[in-house]
Amino acid sequence: MSGKPAARQGDMTQYGGSIVQGSAGVRIGAPTGVACSVCPGGVTSGHPVNPLLGAKVLPGETDIALPGPLPFILSRTYSSYRTKTPAPVGSLGP
Repeated sequence: MSGKPAARQGDMTQYGGSIVQGSAGVRIGAPTGVACSVCPGGVTSGHPVNPLLGAKVLPGETDIALPGPLPFILSRTYSSYRTKTPAPVGSLGP
Protein backbone atom coordinates (compact mmCIF):
# COMPACT_ATOMS: atom_id res chain seq x y z
CA MET A 1 0.00 0.00 0.00
CA SER A 2 2.88 2.35 -0.78
CA GLY A 3 3.78 2.68 2.92
CA LYS A 4 0.74 4.85 3.75
CA PRO A 5 -2.04 3.90 6.20
CA ALA A 6 -5.62 3.42 5.03
CA ALA A 7 -8.80 5.31 6.05
CA ARG A 8 -12.53 5.24 5.29
CA GLN A 9 -15.21 7.86 4.77
CA GLY A 10 -16.04 9.45 8.12
CA ASP A 11 -12.58 8.89 9.66
CA MET A 12 -10.98 12.00 11.12
CA THR A 13 -7.78 13.52 9.73
CA GLN A 14 -4.93 14.75 11.92
CA TYR A 15 -6.18 18.32 11.37
CA GLY A 16 -9.67 17.62 12.76
CA GLY A 17 -11.63 17.30 9.51
CA SER A 18 -13.40 14.14 8.42
CA ILE A 19 -13.02 12.32 5.11
CA VAL A 20 -16.22 13.11 3.18
CA GLN A 21 -15.47 12.05 -0.40
CA GLY A 22 -14.54 8.71 -1.86
CA SER A 23 -15.82 5.21 -1.50
CA ALA A 24 -17.12 3.72 1.72
CA GLY A 25 -14.24 1.28 1.38
CA VAL A 26 -10.62 1.95 2.15
CA ARG A 27 -8.75 5.07 0.97
CA ILE A 28 -4.97 5.10 0.85
CA GLY A 29 -2.83 7.86 2.35
CA ALA A 30 -4.94 9.08 5.27
CA PRO A 31 -3.17 9.85 8.56
CA THR A 32 -4.94 7.10 10.51
CA GLY A 33 -3.90 3.53 11.04
CA VAL A 34 -5.69 0.24 11.35
CA ALA A 35 -5.44 -2.45 13.98
CA CYS A 36 -5.79 -6.16 13.57
CA SER A 37 -7.39 -8.11 16.42
CA VAL A 38 -6.51 -11.46 14.91
CA CYS A 39 -3.01 -11.07 13.48
CA PRO A 40 -0.14 -10.34 15.90
CA GLY A 41 1.80 -7.14 15.34
CA GLY A 42 -1.10 -5.20 13.79
CA VAL A 43 -0.92 -1.39 13.76
CA THR A 44 -2.88 0.35 16.52
CA SER A 45 -2.58 4.05 15.73
CA GLY A 46 -5.45 6.36 14.79
CA HIS A 47 -8.86 4.67 14.85
CA PRO A 48 -8.05 1.07 15.86
CA VAL A 49 -10.58 -0.79 13.69
CA ASN A 50 -9.94 -4.03 11.85
CA PRO A 51 -11.25 -3.29 8.32
CA LEU A 52 -11.97 -6.95 7.53
CA LEU A 53 -13.97 -7.71 10.68
CA GLY A 54 -15.23 -4.27 11.64
CA ALA A 55 -13.91 -4.98 15.14
CA LYS A 56 -12.76 -2.17 17.41
CA VAL A 57 -9.48 -2.95 19.14
CA LEU A 58 -7.90 -1.02 21.99
CA PRO A 59 -4.28 -1.70 22.97
CA GLY A 60 -3.35 -2.93 26.43
CA GLU A 61 -3.60 -0.65 29.43
CA THR A 62 -1.34 -1.41 32.37
CA ASP A 63 -3.33 -1.61 35.61
CA ILE A 64 -0.46 -2.44 37.95
CA ALA A 65 3.28 -2.92 37.51
CA LEU A 66 5.52 -4.02 40.38
CA PRO A 67 9.26 -3.93 39.61
CA GLY A 68 11.63 -6.60 40.88
CA PRO A 69 13.76 -9.54 39.77
CA LEU A 70 10.57 -11.07 38.37
CA PRO A 71 8.30 -8.08 37.46
CA PHE A 72 4.57 -8.45 38.13
CA ILE A 73 2.44 -6.68 35.49
CA LEU A 74 -1.35 -6.74 35.04
CA SER A 75 -2.68 -5.29 31.80
CA ARG A 76 -5.83 -5.63 29.69
CA THR A 77 -6.93 -5.15 26.09
CA TYR A 78 -10.30 -4.84 24.36
CA SER A 79 -11.64 -6.27 21.12
CA SER A 80 -15.27 -6.08 20.01
CA TYR A 81 -14.76 -9.13 17.78
CA ARG A 82 -16.70 -12.12 19.06
CA THR A 83 -17.26 -15.49 17.43
CA LYS A 84 -20.42 -17.59 17.77
CA THR A 85 -18.36 -20.71 18.38
CA PRO A 86 -15.79 -21.16 21.14
CA ALA A 87 -12.32 -20.14 20.06
CA PRO A 88 -8.96 -20.49 21.79
CA VAL A 89 -8.69 -17.71 24.38
CA GLY A 90 -6.58 -16.88 27.42
CA SER A 91 -6.85 -18.66 30.76
CA LEU A 92 -9.23 -15.98 32.08
CA GLY A 93 -11.71 -16.29 29.19
CA PRO A 94 -12.48 -14.21 26.08
